[in-house]
Amino acid sequence: MNFSTKNLIKKYSLSKIDTHTHTYYSFDCSENRNTPSKMCEAAAGAGLDAIVLTDHIEVNSEAEHIYPPFYYGARRSECEAAKKEFSGKLDVYLGIELGQAVHYPDLAKKIVDENIFDYVIGSVHSTRGEEDFYYVDFTKITYSRATEMIDKYFDEYYEMTKLPFVDQCAHLTYPLRYLKAAGLDVKLDRWEDKIKLILKSIVDSGKTLEFNTNCIRKGISLPDDIIVSMYRDLGGTDIRVGSDAHHPEDVAADFGAACETIEKIYGGT
Repeated sequence: MNFSTKNLIKKYSLSKIDTHTHTYYSFDCSENRNTPSKMCEAAAGAGLDAIVLTDHIEVNSEAEHIYPPFYYGARRSECEAAKKEFSGKLDVYLGIELGQAVHYPDLAKKIVDENIFDYVIGSVHSTRGEEDFYYVDFTKITYSRATEMIDKYFDEYYEMTKLPFVDQCAHLTYPLRYLKAAGLDVKLDRWEDKIKLILKSIVDSGKTLEFNTNCIRKGISLPDDIIVSMYRDLGGTDIRVGSDAHHPEDVAADFGAACETIEKIYGGT
């Protein structure tokens, strides 16, 4: 874990840093015009003090060649150029979003060690033997099958919180957004014990919990406020907002709503 950068990031107020953003080096937005420079321009235009560029590295893909290879060198060069371009206007951090690191933890550690990222966010987009939840049509599978998939998700997410090189734990409610979009029940009762284990692990390991605003701008209501309340009750204080922007116009999107929710739960502190 990069403690020096993690401590630097703590100096920014919740609404002034976007900790989860993607450029066209991410496999799922390679056709967009969202260069590192354009993402930084959007962040500065939104009045942010800092941005963390966290392109996808799906560790299972690096091992199994599911998506195109990640261009480590070209991406670093372009991000460093953007950092210089916006010097004095915006603090730019070169981060990464590691997906499915628990599938190949040794490879994930090698990727982090060899590339020296400022900040690492961890996520689970798919579980072992399953496709990314983004591609699952929950209207065509049974509810028991869907809940089985979510059970596995929370188990693997818990594993991810134990990885020492992860700084921030991303979008804990990731698969629930697709359940909700399919019109299925997303109440947390079934998974409350698993979620509490995850949040306790985040607290105990000194990691950061992410409040992801992706679903707010897509009009999907998720129980993120309940999760933040659980986190607070377990002693959690380190929380950050990430837009998960894949386009410049989404940088810092709905930060006002997210920060209002967090501040309400924490009593305005």
